[in-house]
Amino acid sequence: MNCLNNGKCVDKTETKAAYCDCLGLGYNGSYCENDINECEINNGGCNEQATCKNIQGGFECACKDGYSGDGISCNLTPTSPSDKNESNQTTGIEIGVGVGVGVLALLLLVLLILFFLRRKVTFSCLVKLSFLSDMKKNNEKKKRKKQRVNGIRANIFEKLNLIDFQLLKV
Repeated sequence: MNCLNNGKCVDKTETKAAYCDCLGLGYNGSYCENDINECEINNGGCNEQATCKNIQGGFECACKDGYSGDGISCNLTPTSPSDKNESNQTTGIEIGVGVGVGVLALLLLVLLILFFLRRKVTFSCLVKLSFLSDMKKNNEKKKRKKQRVNGIRANIFEKLNLIDFQLLKV
């Protein structure tokens, strides 16, 4: 069997006849005699801004006018000074928008930090005030308790003196 276009001859086996393996060569057919038109399917894999040209055993991609690249990847090419100026203006606008968004994000972050720091200070002040208030209440309670204890002691002392006095009379 004579395979064409670098097709590989695969010998016959008990279950299969000999055949030509054309895979990856850009050809098909029993003897790899038919060129495959890769451009018929999905523009051959070329960029949408490119043309696909079928050649024997393969294909070529070329970017359309106004675009540059290898045909798989095509980018708009500025052709006149006004196009270049317009491209620079677009880039300048994009940079300006990016910087503006960055500055706003930074400002928002600073405001959030200040807000939470202020809340923390306010909270800590409230805790201190609450602590001082609790201390004052505890001191007042201790004072009242001491007065009560002193009053009870004084009362007991008077009663003891009265008992002593009555015992002395007897």
